[in-house]
Amino acid sequence: MKKIRRLFSKKTGFTLVEMIVSVALLAILLGGMMLFITPIVRSFNDNQTDLTAENSAVCVQEYITRSIRNANQVAIFANTNYTNISTTSAYTEKIKAMNQFCTDVNGVGTADANKTYLLKCISLKYDDTDDRYYLYKETVNMNADGALTGVSTEVFSRCLFNDLYMTFELEKAENGDFPAVAGSTEFRDDAINITINAYRDAARNSLAFQGSGIFELRQIKVMLAAGGQPTDYNLTIYPTDQKSYAEMTAGARDIYIYYIVRQLGTAP
Repeated sequence: MKKIRRLFSKKTGFTLVEMIVSVALLAILLGGMMLFITPIVRSFNDNQTDLTAENSAVCVQEYITRSIRNANQVAIFANTNYTNISTTSAYTEKIKAMNQFCTDVNGVGTADANKTYLLKCISLKYDDTDDRYYLYKETVNMNADGALTGVSTEVFSRCLFNDLYMTFELEKAENGDFPAVAGSTEFRDDAINITINAYRDAARNSLAFQGSGIFELRQIKVMLAAGGQPTDYNLTIYPTDQKSYAEMTAGARDIYIYYIVRQLGTAP
């Protein structure tokens, strides 16, 4: 019984030196684990960002192409803002001409439920507060020569662009036959080349995704091939010498896309 008491009453524990050595060994072990885990976590995060960037770019590209693919006329104003569009004569005259086309087709004596054309506009506007682009559906006043009413609706929730800083370029697609086929032009009037870059940083140095593709404007292509007038079926891009994002000036980074679409008819 006395032996048992002595066994339980015996004081045991760690010395200060033993504690210090144990903590040091544990720190070394955890440090080694962090060196092993950190690259894996960073690689996973980068892959997630790259995947998000690709999905976001595809969403924006799909919305733009679906909106204007069947348009009769398309006018793209880049490296600009709406104040510049509404005060530059070349821009305002183009918008008025597009609006007049709709007015003529929809006019008295030609009114037809299956021939109603609308002038519409979507925009990619740059927000200086967070250095990001956002896609908007604009409201056009066709009773005021196609002027915008100032009512804009965001197409996607802003969370689509979280942690991403995009740039956009829309230009006429190059003619693959040029100059092999006599008389062919350098650029096509029925196709747009769209390039979307998504970056991880506001300075746009760390590229997460780059996508570029060509889509045809079906209505313009068909009507021009059938002998339609270029004045009625056309693609125009302003300015012809677009700037890269790095060359753009503050306050003039927006893109406005005006287009004419045929409204679905209700007549039998």
